[in-house]
Amino acid sequence: MGNLLRADFFRLWRSKSFWACMIFQVGTGAFVPVSCYLYELRHPIPYSQHLDAEFLNFIPFVCILFALFCALFIGTDYSDGSMRNKLLVGHRRWEIYLSHLVTCTVACLLMCVGYLLPYLAVGTPLFGPLETDMGTVLAYLGATLVLTVALASVYTMLAMLIPNRAVSAVVALVLSFTLLISGSYLYSYLHYPPTYTQVTYNSVSGELEEQEAPYPFYLEGTKREIFQLLCDVTPGGQIMQCVVWDAPNLPLLPVYSAALTVVTTGAGLWGFRRKDLN
Repeated sequence: MGNLLRADFFRLWRSKSFWACMIFQVGTGAFVPVSCYLYELRHPIPYSQHLDAEFLNFIPFVCILFALFCALFIGTDYSDGSMRNKLLVGHRRWEIYLSHLVTCTVACLLMCVGYLLPYLAVGTPLFGPLETDMGTVLAYLGATLVLTVALASVYTMLAMLIPNRAVSAVVALVLSFTLLISGSYLYSYLHYPPTYTQVTYNSVSGELEEQEAPYPFYLEGTKREIFQLLCDVTPGGQIMQCVVWDAPNLPLLPVYSAALTVVTTGAGLWGFRRKDLN
């Protein structure tokens, strides 16, 4: 296992896909606060922007980057025959799988850090420190990092079970966009207002009248609880809640992410052990 990890990390430091993702993350982390600051200078708004606003906005981007990186990194082992060679020299399948999982997880966490450090380094002089209390920041950041591990587990499972690198990348990308779109859908439904202002024309007085009417898509009762549960359990729903700092069940999010990690790792190990690599 130790030799496998050393070999995988050696490949990681030499991986062009990894460094391309890191450069993108570092560049994005430095660019976002500068662009927000310049926008505020050119378009004065009634309230001042603060550093918290874009602090966790890296999560949707890394969801897509993780999909590409894991598919390319693990797919290379299939395309150059390294996967078969590892089995021939006596490495067990569970060791190979876990080595890739650990390497991809570390790489994904480094990509997150690659955004956060430049963001804070550039944004703090422009906007000042984070306004949210440190306990809340650490809680959301912790939930985000556990979610990162879960996403790495999901994409590692796909890459290990789909030997074709191109097919694996396409499937992972489709899944990442599906997660983001479904999460946005769930979150938006949960935040529809209970009422809205309806404007009607009074033919008698000839004036427009405003009155409050119930919003047709507002969720109540059991249906709302189901939507909230789906939003908490699914990675896409967690992403949307963390980005806007609005997770009513924040302590449960890491639990759901950890459960997803266990399930996908178990399924991946089971599938990889049964896979014909000849």
